[in-house]
Amino acid sequence: MQAKQFVVAVEPEKLTRLDSVVKRHRDAEDEWLKQARKAARLSSLRGPDASAARQDIRLRRAELRERGELRGTRDLVVAHELRAVLRARKMDENWNPIPPKDSGAVGRPFGASADRYPRTDEDEPALSARMPVRLPAELGEQVVRGCYWTSAPAVQALKAWQRRWGDGPVVILKEAQRQHTGALGMGLATILAGMAPRATREALEERIALQDQVITSGDLIREALDRAIR
Repeated sequence: MQAKQFVVAVEPEKLTRLDSVVKRHRDAEDEWLKQARKAARLSSLRGPDASAARQDIRLRRAELRERGELRGTRDLVVAHELRAVLRARKMDENWNPIPPKDSGAVGRPFGASADRYPRTDEDEPALSARMPVRLPAELGEQVVRGCYWTSAPAVQALKAWQRRWGDGPVVILKEAQRQHTGALGMGLATILAGMAPRATREALEERIALQDQVITSGDLIREALDRAIR
């Protein structure tokens, strides 16, 4: 089965708890396999009969995994909960393909601010662990497309906001200081920063509200993780 690979930033403590959940499911799947082999009298079969019995067990296990009744790997646990997340968010539909101009984009999507993610008491990013997960290709593509089209209105509004207000004086000052050195350069940087438009409080609140509407695949997978460990 083809798969789509994701690597998601998560909290280390949650990843540890997920491993415990996966172990329980793995133990349950191992027990099912043991009982299935016993019911098929596999130990007493030889040759073609044994091969046929093993094939039947493999097919039944694959069917139960597909239905989410057996979830003996991290990928299966996350995929099961992720489907529930998509249903709850009403994102479990056949989305149109992402336009070619955006389909190859990498990194955090436009407007997905890192400021909304949790931090530790030492003001360090709380999402310090990395969780690789392989999803069925169809599910992975549904997640990617769903995030793109669900976020599209907010992304377009944020781009319009950016054209209206720009980067703001603080960002402009830092960028100008990086590009220009010496007293003359510092003076020019200060002038440029002073000329930058300053967003109103209402405009800043609008940007925050729009950023909250941008959904990433990482957001959905972390939500699936939370469902798995609760």
